[in-house]
Amino acid sequence: MIRLVLGGRMPKIQIETVREAQARIAPYIRRTPFIPFDFLSLATGKELWLKCESLQRTGSFKIRGAANFILSQLAQAKKCGVVAASAGNHAQAVASMAKALGIRSTIVMPTITPPIKVQNTRRWGADVELVGDVYDDSFEHAMTLAKTKGFLFIHPFADPLVIAGQGTIGLELAESNDFSDIEAVAIGVGGGGLSTGIAAVLHELHPKVKIYGVVARNAPSAWKSFHKKSLVSEPVSFTLAEGVAVKRPNEQMLGYMQEYLDDMIALSEESIANAIAVLTEQGKLVVEGAGALPVAAIIEGLIPEKKVALILSGGNIDIPALSHVLQRGLVEQGRMVRLMISVSDRPGGLNAVTDVLASQRANIMQIFHQRSSIHTKMDEAEIEVDLETRGPDHTKEITAALTGRGFRVKCD
Repeated sequence: MIRLVLGGRMPKIQIETVREAQARIAPYIRRTPFIPFDFLSLATGKELWLKCESLQRTGSFKIRGAANFILSQLAQAKKCGVVAASAGNHAQAVASMAKALGIRSTIVMPTITPPIKVQNTRRWGADVELVGDVYDDSFEHAMTLAKTKGFLFIHPFADPLVIAGQGTIGLELAESNDFSDIEAVAIGVGGGGLSTGIAAVLHELHPKVKIYGVVARNAPSAWKSFHKKSLVSEPVSFTLAEGVAVKRPNEQMLGYMQEYLDDMIALSEESIANAIAVLTEQGKLVVEGAGALPVAAIIEGLIPEKKVALILSGGNIDIPALSHVLQRGLVEQGRMVRLMISVSDRPGGLNAVTDVLASQRANIMQIFHQRSSIHTKMDEAEIEVDLETRGPDHTKEITAALTGRGFRVKCD
């Protein structure tokens, strides 16, 4: 069964509806922390606050919208069962709510979904089907299941009940004393349910606050559609922010974005990786790519306001991806480097290099010694070494020390 989703004329998002959602879903969600991010505030000269939906039940904001939808349609959901399409967070939200309420759930996920999200969805008791390379493909299959099997379809963003549930984050922000003089809010954008739900609430309660949507440059359809003010379809490349990777925005949701968002920003994968690393090391928070987008926008200097709230929308990132991202983040920060060092091909050559590195307090992560290389002379060997350093200035000191001992050094 497919519920009419924002059909025809776009209904206005009513704050009364969001308040009703807040009361309805309260037993099933956490009121997540709203905390200062001192490290990045000091680094940027801003006052930055984090709304930690990464600490929400099931690890993301999505349970708010899923809970509001299912509780509002409870009789139908119990009778028919529910189906949803998701890259992971909406899937876990629907599955967990269905389990709590004794409802059968079927979830369709793209084949690129991180394994941790697939596993967690199955742990909640859902039947999982992996279909298509991106969300849009999974969506079509879920719609087919709703038509052929009679399941109640739960849209991940383009439904007034779902948007109202996500909008409860806006109410929590507005109710916080620390939000009183916030100048801007940055929110990751995929389908737009989170950003427009929050923005609609703040538009009424704090109309002077600027709302920035943030997307991955490798999934730019919402960003291009917003700026061109018309629907644009774009292929999706690999992105760490797979939770916001859509090929084409929903027409009605684009209308909401045009009405409620002040601007939209697109960011590179390197920026997203760096933001994840900064949040992990300095914020002590594990945040997935889509959730780190607002922090990346701050690091890149793309939000001019001084006091800014950043919505960390989710924390569902698997360990292999996090490990890769943290290493990449160290590279981006100049704290992990690869040096190519030419040394004399005689006993003690390698030892001479490691002595210099030890004296400079450089941590050797990996080292490779080869005697035959087109980059070296006949009486030389080449050492390739991966180092953990304190940053670019430390790397310069290490390079200078090696050069001072007569070694030829290249930084890869």
